This record gives sequence, structure tokens and C-alpha cells, in this order.
Amino acid sequence: MARTKTTTNPPPPSVNYRTLYLWASDALLDETSSLISISDWRNHVGQPPNYKGSAFGRRHDANISIRPCTPGEPVCVDDRSNDREPFFFLYQTIFKRIGLRLPFSGFERELLTEINVAPAQLHPNSWAFIKAFEILCGHFGHSPYVDVFLHFFEVKKPGKNLWVSFSSIARRIILTLFQQSYKGWRGKFFRVCCTDYDRTALDGFPLYYVGELKLTKAKSLDELSSTDREVCLALASSGMVFDTVEMISREYDYTALTQYIGMGINPLLPSSITTSACADS
Repeated sequence: MARTKTTTNPPPPSVNYRTLYLWASDALLDETSSLISISDWRNHVGQPPNYKGSAFGRRHDANISIRPCTPGEPVCVDDRSNDREPFFFLYQTIFKRIGLRLPFSGFERELLTEINVAPAQLHPNSWAFIKAFEILCGHFGHSPYVDVFLHFFEVKKPGKNLWVSFSSIARRIILTLFQQSYKGWRGKFFRVCCTDYDRTALDGFPLYYVGELKLTKAKSLDELSSTDREVCLALASSGMVFDTVEMISREYDYTALTQYIGMGINPLLPSSITTSACADS
């Protein structure tokens, strides 16, 4: 009897990211995630009563799906590598140290859209500015407005860095830099997808790395609406500079946050610790 020859399906061809993303630099294509296993995901998931500092979700976990990344997939890929399922990447440190929660708030979506930057494209120090700004506005009973934020901060050109940063404006500084030298975060990001419970969770902001940036200069008071001007003047009226780390660490403790904001920080801090948000490893 003739022997039957068994065949196996060949493995799918590997994606040539360098050909697919000709605009991307070698450094960007080499930025891949080490968080590629279920255990990496489990190590970062918190329980609903303990969202503070550990969990992914903020409003309802069913709206957002956090997944490990595909080995060797660079941070600049889009849905061409994912069967056209929308997603975005976000660095683990943004959840773990900055305390950002998903889905994004309306302010966060609008700000990303205004500066035309994907979530993973923004430096962690700048995410800390965003988070602390929201906390500060909330404490004073103001909604966080994009134009108000962009009165105190402007978008800094990446230069040789891969990430976009916000830089404080001289004489308008209200928040300190989260960390001077932000280390240990590169190469550690998750994939974020929406679920059938909310197909709009990823709407309203750039999902994928943007090759050409929309650089936004800080807005003057004359460019703002009367409402935005009032909020800017209210935030600046104390003449104080608030410590971003302290603001974020006290987010869930109203008494401690109120006490801290009442103290503030000497506004005559050296500019080197308040203006630059692009220090990284």
C-alpha cells in the first residue's frame, strides 16, 4: 500500500514592518513590547473596589479590552496588522504610575485630537501633566478644557526622541514635572481594544502613531473664550506651582488633596524641574 504523504499548512508569512511603514525610523520600528503573555496581563489587573493604582478600567471594564501585545510588533503599527480591528497601544507605566483610567475622558480625547497624537505617542511625563490638570480643575469645580490646558502648556517638537511632550510656559507654570529622568517604561505597552458593549470607546482621537505632527503653540488669553479666560485666571490667581506627583498620589483622598492644594509650592522653583517634559531613558 502506498504511503499517504501528510502535509501541514505553512506558517503565515511574517510582516515586514519596515516595508509597510516606510515613514517610521529604525528606532521606532525597534520599539516593541515585552508584555506578550497572559501572565503579564494578569499581573496588572485589579479588582473593581480597588481600581486605585492597579486596574485598567474606570467606568466599566466591559467597555474596554486590554490585551498582551504580539511579539515583535512595533509601537507604530496600525490596524493593517490586526485584521482591521481598531485598537491603540498604551504604555503600562501610564496605568501603573500615572493612574490613568480607561475609557478616556472627553477632555483626554479632545486633547489628543487637537494635537493629533496617538496615546502611545505621548510621553509619560506629559500624561502626568494631563492627569494632574484634571485633578486640579476638578478640585476647584472647573471642567478641564483643552484650550485652558494649551494656555499653560505647548507641544514640544520630538527632535531625536520618539515621543511627543508638553512643555510648561514660562510665567504660566502651574504643575511640576512628574519625574526628571523617567526610566524603565520603554518596551512595556499593552494593546487596548473596545468590546461589543461599547463600540465607540475608541472613537474621537488618533489611534495610531502619527507620522506628521500638528505642533500647537500655547494659546494666549486673547485667543480664548470668556469662560476659558476665567478658568485660566482662576487657576493662575494663587500664584502657586503644584507638585504633579503629590496631586496624582492624593487623587482619591479628598481631605489630603484639599490640604495639599491649600499649601501649594513656592512659585520660584528652578525652571529646570518644571518646564521640560521630555526626559526619558
